Amino acid sequence: MPHRFAHARMIVCESCGTTSVLEDEAFRLAGSGGVVQEAPSLLHLGQEVDVAGSHLMPVGQAQFSYGRGWWDEFWCLDDKGKGCWLSVDEGNYALEVPLLTDQAPKGFRPRLGASVEIAGESYIVTEAETATCSAVRGEFPEALEVGESHLYFDLTSRSGGMATFERWDGGEAWTIGRWIDPWDVIPA
Repeated sequence: MPHRFAHARMIVCESCGTTSVLEDEAFRLAGSGGVVQEAPSLLHLGQEVDVAGSHLMPVGQAQFSYGRGWWDEFWCLDDKGKGCWLSVDEGNYALEVPLLTDQAPKGFRPRLGASVEIAGESYIVTEAETATCSAVRGEFPEALEVGESHLYFDLTSRSGGMATFERWDGGEAWTIGRWIDPWDVIPA
């Protein structure tokens, strides 16, 4: 995959688990990648998967704890090097792409039941929780730190679309996507 490292900003060494982050064209050591809790999965780093007709290559895996459990988020690249997040939580799959800053809602005040319009569609906050990054491995478009916590808000539209708003010290981000039927996730 020729575009694989074009947008990588963080890489976790497979051998030693050391994390490196690209900053201003130079790498800095960022600590350990933590220990990933293994569970049966259709997704594996470096093994292409067909997701609802799209060919994706998982290149990064982050695991997040939310107190009652944990979930995995895989950073995936398509055939053209475009990235997306494929999340797996208790057998449920979600495919989301990052929203560009100019596409993100302005002045959003997150709380349960709050509504916001994204790309002409109304979304409602259905979950609000704190997540802690417990492990990382592979490559990511951003720096993730084991032990770092952030607030996240899951939103749902009437048509079944989903969005996520995340907030942490020094930043925030939006993703938008949809739930994926597990039968539409086919290892290649």
